[in-house]
Amino acid sequence: MPVQEIIKLGDITDEEKRLSLLLAIHCAPVLSGIKAANMVTVTQNEYIGIKYILQGTDISCRFLKTGKDRGILYLYREKELVSYLHLKEIEIFLEEYGYLSNDLDVMLGHLEKRMDSYCKGEILFPHEIGVFLEYPLTDVTGFLENKGKDFIYSGYWKVYHDAPKAVRKFTQYDTVRYRMVRAVASGWNIQEIMEISASWRNL
Repeated sequence: MPVQEIIKLGDITDEEKRLSLLLAIHCAPVLSGIKAANMVTVTQNEYIGIKYILQGTDISCRFLKTGKDRGILYLYREKELVSYLHLKEIEIFLEEYGYLSNDLDVMLGHLEKRMDSYCKGEILFPHEIGVFLEYPLTDVTGFLENKGKDFIYSGYWKVYHDAPKAVRKFTQYDTVRYRMVRAVASGWNIQEIMEISASWRNL
């Protein structure tokens, strides 16, 4: 969707529709079920509004505070996320950063503490957050090893391995986002869109 069209759709006064549009633009893949997790920067009030919009769905959310009244809203599908994080190579990788439990709530609590330490200037940004967004481990480690440089492709994340596969994923995410934004603009609410979006998973 052209940026101008998204901006036009964002010029709305209805708060629920505005927040629904925010979710559609930034979190369509997780809402439609083709990705385990997404994140978006929001205010605390927006977080409260989005929690209301998502109540009764199978989407969980966590607010990782990064400023006085702002933070990262982390949306995830628990079953899919746990399945990914329990891959042996992911567990070994995360152990290096102090994730010593495989309990999801404990792991997210540790991530939250590391984000807080980063905001206080105590540590560098916790780039392991990439695996919590279901990025390929080879791309997360590639980013860390190359300090974010020398990637072979860039889209929803910086790609260091298997660019064709990543491009297919990015195209799928773009298509789902386009459809979800259009649905919000047409008056559908997020829960209605999530119900129909199951048919989008094989795009």
